[in-house]
Amino acid sequence: MYRIAFKQCLDAPWTHMAPLLLGTAAEGRGTPGAFVVVEADDRPFLRVDLYAGASCFAFEDAIVWSGLLVIGWGERAHLVDLRTRETTVIDLGGYFGHLYASADYLLVASCDRLLRIGPDRSTLWRSAPLGVDGVLVEDVADGVIRGSGEWDPPGGWTPFTLDLASGSPAT
Repeated sequence: MYRIAFKQCLDAPWTHMAPLLLGTAAEGRGTPGAFVVVEADDRPFLRVDLYAGASCFAFEDAIVWSGLLVIGWGERAHLVDLRTRETTVIDLGGYFGHLYASADYLLVASCDRLLRIGPDRSTLWRSAPLGVDGVLVEDVADGVIRGSGEWDPPGGWTPFTLDLASGSPAT
């Protein structure tokens, strides 16, 4: 069983653990913007130091899905293989919004799009724009994603339906 937490500062035993560095570190490394710590069976397992550029963002999330630590932070999704520590970084092209996962799929929402990620860390599809300031998934059933995108902030949400297999508009 994994337990994941975002932290702004660290204490023991995390300070003694070699970190996995993700993002663009400042010259001389500098201070990370955030830390993600992972416990496996109530024991320290992995420390991730996150570095961000000049981007601003409001949302963060981290989950374990299909053997991957998935971190949504800044303008990226970081996919870390928990066994090998191999990492794939997906540039979202805008701020990270939310993660939506089940045993069969992982959806990553950015400020304007939805992406489906495969267990091999590949991007299976990237939707057309669904909004300009937020994308929410409300339901996934029978191969159809139902959600809404904010086109006219604040509060101007427009519904959408997408095919789960292709990311194309559902009919």
